[in-house]
Amino acid sequence: MNEKKIKDFINTRQQLSENTKLAYFYDLRAFIKFVDGKPLIQTILNLFQLELRTLAPASQHRKVSTINLFLKYLYKSGDLKQYYELQAITLQPHGKLSQPKQGVRIIDVASYYHRIQKPGDLLVLLILEFGLKPSEIQTLKWADFNWDFKILTVSDKGIKRILPIRERFSRLARPIKNGDELFTKSRQFLHYELKKTTSLSSASLREQYILQRVAEKMSIYKLAESLGLKSIQTLDKYYR
Repeated sequence: MNEKKIKDFINTRQQLSENTKLAYFYDLRAFIKFVDGKPLIQTILNLFQLELRTLAPASQHRKVSTINLFLKYLYKSGDLKQYYELQAITLQPHGKLSQPKQGVRIIDVASYYHRIQKPGDLLVLLILEFGLKPSEIQTLKWADFNWDFKILTVSDKGIKRILPIRERFSRLARPIKNGDELFTKSRQFLHYELKKTTSLSSASLREQYILQRVAEKMSIYKLAESLGLKSIQTLDKYYR
């Protein structure tokens, strides 16, 4: 098993969306990394399934289903001489999302949506609306905000992601004429201005962005993509 086999398998699933194909790739790559070149036997599968028990049932179900399809593909193609499969995960009816169990909860952020009068006001909205980290805010240019098409282009380490600009943010931020001045400031300046505006840290505001998207039923894959994450692992706890 290797990444080429994963790509060959995914190429047989043309009906899947690009986001789903990417999720398949990440899940299967984690699986073959766990196997680590060892001969595939049921004991290895049992150990892997024990590792999955730390995840939410919905995440376990997704990973198990994907891996079982992959194992079936390998068996049919002759790459595996014996057919193996992981134990199926049973979900509760409808599989509805719930709030994380770690004590975090959605708070009312309506008070932050007012006329922007100081740097901290804009910083708070950039995190609440786009889930940006301070380091990502520093890479922005005002020209990255396309107000006509209502999209923001974020470039991070050579990777670009396109984020939708919602109307209420556009209405408050579009009149700003000197946005580039904020983006050229130091990290310390951003934290200081944020602290003057809210009692929440940038990490807490980013978590509110995540909780809002979960409440809106955004898929875990789409959310990971929006945040620029390489995997969905850190988001699993929000989908329990």
